[in-house]
Amino acid sequence: MDAEKIVKIALKKGADEVAVKLTDADDIQLRFSNNRGDISNRWVVSHAYVFLSVDGRTTSMEVKKEEDLEKNIEKGINFAKKLPKNPDFLGIYDKKSTASKLSFRPIDTDELSEFGRITIESALSNGVKRVSGEIYRAKHRVTVATNYNVLSEERSYLLTTARAFNDEGNPGQASTHIADREELERYGPEFVGNKAGMLASKNINVKEGQEGEFTVLLDPLCFGSTITEVASALSAFSVDSGRSFFVNKLGEEVASEVLTVYDDPHRPGGGMAGFDDEAAPTKRALTIEKGVLKNYLHSTSTAKKYDTKTTANARISGGYFMPLGSIIPGGWQTYVEPGKRSMADLMADIDKGLYIANTWYTRFQDKLKGDFSTIPRDGIFYIENGEIKEAWRSMRISENILNMLKNIREMSSENVPADWWGETQRTFVPYALIDSVRITKAR
Repeated sequence: MDAEKIVKIALKKGADEVAVKLTDADDIQLRFSNNRGDISNRWVVSHAYVFLSVDGRTTSMEVKKEEDLEKNIEKGINFAKKLPKNPDFLGIYDKKSTASKLSFRPIDTDELSEFGRITIESALSNGVKRVSGEIYRAKHRVTVATNYNVLSEERSYLLTTARAFNDEGNPGQASTHIADREELERYGPEFVGNKAGMLASKNINVKEGQEGEFTVLLDPLCFGSTITEVASALSAFSVDSGRSFFVNKLGEEVASEVLTVYDDPHRPGGGMAGFDDEAAPTKRALTIEKGVLKNYLHSTSTAKKYDTKTTANARISGGYFMPLGSIIPGGWQTYVEPGKRSMADLMADIDKGLYIANTWYTRFQDKLKGDFSTIPRDGIFYIENGEIKEAWRSMRISENILNMLKNIREMSSENVPADWWGETQRTFVPYALIDSVRITKAR
């Protein structure tokens, strides 16, 4: 398909503004279980998301085949004409632009099967019984065409996930996203396998946990889930729609002074991008500085509403059939500034507390207030005098996210590119030491 051609057809059929995001993907997945590779998949696909504005009315569609393209675009425009005007749409990025240059050394396809072997062997070296997971290499040519610009670039990254099980069947899990091959040694397959195996090896003789308020050390996969929710709440659309705990808090202290957060699409990883879905050049955007909320994430339309400039965060962030980010801006990659001491040093400071490896099913009871709960998994460890004493199960974090952010005592010096489907979405986060975290039973 041709993105420019789609724009021309849409304008000819009556659209006022058009943004087309065309992705030509060549993705490879190697899956392994029971300590051996079992399935390999390859997807070579091309699809386009088309955003249309007709007299202030907006809609979007996905196009997978070039056949009947004109007819489908015409249907989309006729559908838009029947809609009410969209008060949240104030236009797309209309300045001539060039893409911000991405600097990374992509990982070779020929190495993928070796990565699977390394992941498995690294996990098994910790004495675990079996290992499963995947190596996923994404390679995309992304083109965005609008009335005003046509930009194109390569985006490529590697996801590595390992889930290790001990003799009791209890798991440990690790998962990372990297794009530059120089990161292979630090956070590639060996790191992922070792960490999953280490967690599983400690997750033994599991006991029923106790309720209460604890000092908690959150692993990057677990803290990354919290930071993923922070990134979502930073979207100007989330704020406007009353679905953010950051409503009316610009310039206010929303977290501990040790927390500084950026959206960083230029760091090599699974969410890097040189331009957004309106062809605005991306940049590193400071959102929280030493605990103070500095900025929301904006598209062109939301920036106009706030009388500011776009942060180039117009991007699809909610999956298929969502409007392009012109309406709902979203984060690319969330980067949290690390601290100065190691994870081991932070754990040594805990007299009585918990180390939580991972979590899932994060759900909000009140999004505006920030009341939520989430279920720890893959290792809940009780700590006394800086040492793991036993493993727990059946626990829940029942908290207010703003309280948690304000109770962060310290960040580790490690900064892990954590990623896990459904929870932690392409973050760069340290281990976080947080005081007074409410732990309840997972009933």
